[in-house]
Amino acid sequence: MKKIDKKELEQRLIDCGYIPEFGLDHTIENLLNLRNIENPDAYKMLEEWMETNKIRKFEPIEGIDLKFLRDKLKMKDPAIILAYGMLLHDPKRNAMFLKRQVDKRNIFTKK
Repeated sequence: MKKIDKKELEQRLIDCGYIPEFGLDHTIENLLNLRNIENPDAYKMLEEWMETNKIRKFEPIEGIDLKFLRDKLKMKDPAIILAYGMLLHDPKRNAMFLKRQVDKRNIFTKK
């Protein structure tokens, strides 16, 4: 695994629409800390995104896949990478959390 440049990552997040005043530093740290989790696949996904600007599909984890995160939760690429890391770390608990986020959104969007 190669080390990702923090300033380059910060600029990429800003380019994606992340706002420095709303927790950008925290998001950067969370992304860089993916390097330290037991399963390195989320950090590899971050490396690939930094190189290609694309997120690769992944096998569903407890029913959660790329399409779910993008379509149901409207996640941007960096958030998808973080969610993937969460799913790798604790699949059952974090899948339940993400599914509840969809339910919460539905409460506010139903008329």
